[in-house]
Amino acid sequence: PDLSVKINQIGYLATTSASSFVASSTVPVGSRPAVSFIIKNVGTNASGAWRFSASIPTQTAYVYQSPAQQTLAPGDSIDYTLGFDQAISGTNKIISITANFDTAIAESNKANNTASTSITILGS
Repeated sequence: PDLSVKINQIGYLATTSASSFVASSTVPVGSRPAVSFIIKNVGTNASGAWRFSASIPTQTAYVYQSPAQQTLAPGDSIDYTLGFDQAISGTNKIISITANFDTAIAESNKANNTASTSITILGS
């Protein structure tokens, strides 16, 4: 297996639903910042169970660690939208996603396991 991460878009959630994602490089005051990303198995073997982590700009340093995710067959992918509360305002706030952060599965290439981007979060 070889899990790769690609951040599709950054933005915010207009409601509490992930389906309310609005793409934007700036998060309005009072909105929940969010990131849309895809994790794909670009390898030649099934992944088995795996997890991902997300480093997000919150008022207290926090790294989200997902529960176990479903096996990805070669070529399979999953799209995620992750919103978060208690964001810290400012420019160039970094969001970083890492697949297989705990190295639970042996991969042919770990260099493509992390993707990062920055976002502007407006304060009150």
